Amino acid sequence: MARFATALANPLPAINLHLVGGITLFALTSSVLGSIALFGSDRSARPMVSLNVPSLADSASVHAGLRPESANSHGPSAITSHNAEPSLSGVHGLPSNPSAAAHEPTATHQTVIPQSADALGPVPIAGLTEPGPGGLLPKIGADGQRPSTAYARPYQLEAGKPVVSLVVGGLGMMKRTTMAAIEDLPPEVTLSFVPYTPDLQTWISQARAFGHEVLIELPMEPFGYPDTDPGPYTLLSTASSAENTRRLEWLLSRTSGYFGVTNYMGSKLTASEHALASIFRGLNHRGIDFLYDGETRRSSLTKVAEKEGLTWSTADRIIDAKQTVAAIDDQLLRLEAMAIQNGSAIGKGFSWPVTIKQLKEWTGSLSDKGYQLAPVSAVIKMRNQKANNATAAHAPEPAGASHH
Repeated sequence: MARFATALANPLPAINLHLVGGITLFALTSSVLGSIALFGSDRSARPMVSLNVPSLADSASVHAGLRPESANSHGPSAITSHNAEPSLSGVHGLPSNPSAAAHEPTATHQTVIPQSADALGPVPIAGLTEPGPGGLLPKIGADGQRPSTAYARPYQLEAGKPVVSLVVGGLGMMKRTTMAAIEDLPPEVTLSFVPYTPDLQTWISQARAFGHEVLIELPMEPFGYPDTDPGPYTLLSTASSAENTRRLEWLLSRTSGYFGVTNYMGSKLTASEHALASIFRGLNHRGIDFLYDGETRRSSLTKVAEKEGLTWSTADRIIDAKQTVAAIDDQLLRLEAMAIQNGSAIGKGFSWPVTIKQLKEWTGSLSDKGYQLAPVSAVIKMRNQKANNATAAHAPEPAGASHH
């Protein structure tokens, strides 16, 4: 299996800004989501959010403690007093025997999803799932078909033409911004969803009906945890391999139809080779790709991904660290320059209205400027193939090999 780590020409910020936005969006939707308590930190002056945790048997319940990772990756930037995995009455986290849990997602109201000319197929695909603790888990088919291929948007890269990919995240919690991303952005833009989203499967099916491939966001331990808490079932550097596998399987079984996952925070987790190994092994075993949007210089990502055979890559830029038209446009110009210099560039942003508006305008001009806009799965695949080819070219010849 291919493996790859891109060198970041410009270090990505430690704060995952699309998650900062999640705090604001949650606050705005308090009347819909239930009891939300906002606290102000004298030190950071940032809001903090506490919500109810979803039951394993009720996929419509929501809990998300969305908080930014600390700016310097050495301490919390916000303080809250809720448990990492609070339980509803009668529910005490993951079952000790996941196979005993309900295998089908909770049924919700029937939703008629309009199909566009670019629509991707219905999900799940037969043979690519098995029962999991919260629903259906992805798996590699008997014929070797991987969910990372089956659920990706098909795309043929044009040789010699710089390629740009975009991921818009934090989706599912706000109807208006989620629908804007789905309907207003071209189908080549990859969309990323919060795993605690109500009606997550409906949203993913809606995105695919408009041609978008999708990722889901995995909560990963940051420095300062649990004061800085990504939410329930966070993957932890101190957890056993078995515990992280149980958490991972709960997250992966929230929905079907995603080709890969991306991180939500994770600066501390990604520094632990031991913790990453079981997580990356689990992703590869289930045929799922991984996109990382943080610093890699102090992480163990490259080493562990290569050892576990994980198909993965890194985003090159956060495009909306500053949510102004001028700042976003500047980052997009830098993304274009990186694509020319390196052959490809991946940008990642949050579903701010201004971000969606600027991306809609910018993507419409890319072809005229000589760029190709490709789904991020195509760039991940291309980068891994190049890395594999380079590795094979430098591999020592077997003993006794002769040249003719």
